[in-house]
Amino acid sequence: MGTFGSGERYGDNPFIFKESDEYILNPQSQQDMPNPLRAMYEDLAPLLIRSPPSKRYPQLPTGRKGWDVLTDPISELILTSSVPDPILGETLQRTMRPTVQGKEGLATHLNILVDCSGSMGDGCIYGMTNTGFPMAGYHLAQICTALMIAQAAIAKDTFAVWGFARNGFSVWDGPSGEHKMAMDYFLDNTPAKNSPFRPHNSTHIYAGLDQVGLDLEGYNFDQSVTIVIMDGAVSSEGAIRNQFFNDTMKYNDRDLRAMGPVFYVFLSSPSMQKDIEKTVELMDKVFSKEYGKNMKGFAKDFVVTVGPDGSMTGFAGTLCDMARVNSGDSDLAGELGIESAEEAAESKA
Repeated sequence: MGTFGSGERYGDNPFIFKESDEYILNPQSQQDMPNPLRAMYEDLAPLLIRSPPSKRYPQLPTGRKGWDVLTDPISELILTSSVPDPILGETLQRTMRPTVQGKEGLATHLNILVDCSGSMGDGCIYGMTNTGFPMAGYHLAQICTALMIAQAAIAKDTFAVWGFARNGFSVWDGPSGEHKMAMDYFLDNTPAKNSPFRPHNSTHIYAGLDQVGLDLEGYNFDQSVTIVIMDGAVSSEGAIRNQFFNDTMKYNDRDLRAMGPVFYVFLSSPSMQKDIEKTVELMDKVFSKEYGKNMKGFAKDFVVTVGPDGSMTGFAGTLCDMARVNSGDSDLAGELGIESAEEAAESKA
């Protein structure tokens, strides 16, 4: 008998046993790729969205419930009920309950206006997610819009969303209270041509401001906060005036600011940083002249990068903070001396 490996067939070797059986391969199930916009939203939301203390409906000790000598503090006892109530038949204590103190709820509103010019498209990428998805300007705008709407929901603000390129146009009609539906809409990951903020054409900021004013005609809010997201640089004082105070339009920054604070937030790539910084400096100068006071802080610029060491949190966090102005829980509002909606309503009264 030859040695194993000398050319013998396996079947001729008495020390090798084999058997055959049918082996069925299960087809590999298709795995859906996670939505990168929603994934980033879910990473940022717990860090940035804040629940403010209720100031519209403060609690006062006007409620009553039974008082137990063994478990309840003597300080809450209603002394006149020390002898059990003749009707209820029990000793009572005070409880806290919300009160409107004779006032109706405030009408507060958030306007979101987004640059939809061509530069917000896939030609300018701000970084890659941890799954390798490239983030363009319109992606970042969708995520931040959802974050601001979530913040508005907590404050019980109505909202509306617009875009602008060559013209201004409505993206989500308002005043709307459909916060959850809108968040799902803006977090949907679609190609640029189907995005709520489809990048196209040029940057006419004045067209967007005018459209916001036109669509808000007939509404009377206690305060309406307007937040504009954009990436375009403006190179001169004359251009600043044309874009933000264009008198050929029915509405411009002056008209929207009469309804409440107006903020402009620029996202910039490293290559555009100097141009955007110059734009903000010019805006501070022109706006301060226009309003006769220091307007520094109403325009902000960020070099936005996506990734492990990125700056998306700071950019989105500033937008969320601006969205808290109505509720009186905005850090930036405190720095700039901006009134909450409640304070603004009292000032008008």
